[in-house]
Amino acid sequence: MQRTAKKEIELNKVEILMLGAGIAFLFLLLFVIKDILSPFVIFGASVFLLYPLRASQLARNVLWLAAVLFFFWFLNVLGGVLVPFVVALFVAYILHPLVTRLENRGVPRWLSSLVIIIVTVAVVISTIILVVPLAFQQFESIFQAMNGMVTQFTQWLASAPMAAFLARYGISGEQLHSFATENVTKHIEDIIKELLQGTLGLFSGLSAIVSSIVNIVIIPFITFYFLKDFPLVKHRAILLFPKQQQGRVRIYYRYIDEVLGRYIRGTATIAIVDAICITSMFWEIGIQYPLVLGIISGVLSFIPYFGFLTMLLLSSIVATLSPGQVLLHLMLALSTVAVMHIVETYVLSPRIIGGKIGLHPVLLILSLLTFSFFMGFIGLLIAIPAAAIIIVFIKEWDRTRTKESQIAPILEDRIGEEEPA
Repeated sequence: MQRTAKKEIELNKVEILMLGAGIAFLFLLLFVIKDILSPFVIFGASVFLLYPLRASQLARNVLWLAAVLFFFWFLNVLGGVLVPFVVALFVAYILHPLVTRLENRGVPRWLSSLVIIIVTVAVVISTIILVVPLAFQQFESIFQAMNGMVTQFTQWLASAPMAAFLARYGISGEQLHSFATENVTKHIEDIIKELLQGTLGLFSGLSAIVSSIVNIVIIPFITFYFLKDFPLVKHRAILLFPKQQQGRVRIYYRYIDEVLGRYIRGTATIAIVDAICITSMFWEIGIQYPLVLGIISGVLSFIPYFGFLTMLLLSSIVATLSPGQVLLHLMLALSTVAVMHIVETYVLSPRIIGGKIGLHPVLLILSLLTFSFFMGFIGLLIAIPAAAIIIVFIKEWDRTRTKESQIAPILEDRIGEEEPA
């Protein structure tokens, strides 16, 4: 027994020595052929050297790291090519529950997928033709109005009555005008520009994707097949993982789908309702640029706290620019935004989204600031679901580490989804 144990120890040492030599040789080889080096060569060499040692935990970790790095490089290189597939998969994920519900009522999955795709394409094309030109026109008008307001503000500071008033308190009108021009007005312009261009850039990016002739044809086509075969696609994706991990992957998917799907679908529904209501009410009370404000309000519905405060600021600024009684318009605009926010928070969200996303307010604000710092306006939109998913993995890692995982029994009781054969 002792001789056998000693033999196993010596064999493990040999494996570790071979692993170290293989890694050293790999780095040496990479240095020698650096002029003709490509990620395919690096990944292939890593697999060739380390796969025979896959019984070692260290070798498996290195192989997984190489595979992940190669995967991200592959996505980066083929980013433009994969955009239609990513968009199609996202749309299929959003529409999947509706197709599944119709399938449960006896409608063939291919038929319901086809009808939904045709309706969705018709709505998108109608929106592009009817709404987008008017929205861009109002965006341009807002920029011009903002520039005019800033110019009037600087001229007011330089006026003789204002200069005489400031002189009484020992304040130089020229210095204040210079400070306002170089700092205050510049920051106001930057803030307004970022807020409006963030939304404008989002929609211009989406319109660029949709306006491409190739994508107009290929995205609905791919979406139809993703939607029709969504359960099979999900099942095949799970089979890519090691067999012993597939059960845990299914549990993770179900939980993330519950959190992410509920948030995205519910918030998107609320955003559409919000955009329609704000546009209609602002149009009725005489606030300028109602369509643009409605679109911005709908997009900002995805951003808790900051979205509401930003909409209050924008609506108050635009209300002061609207013709008529400024004070009345300002009160009506702020009241409309506030009432709509209360309705969303206490009426629509509980009914459409259901429970909360599960983030403490401090973590929610931290995630918004962090994602916006690294990814800008798009980071604000994805901050909440991404942070919720990260928290899910952290909590499950902690439970797994302490042998007290509770996600599986909760989901097995809640979700009785069957996997396709």
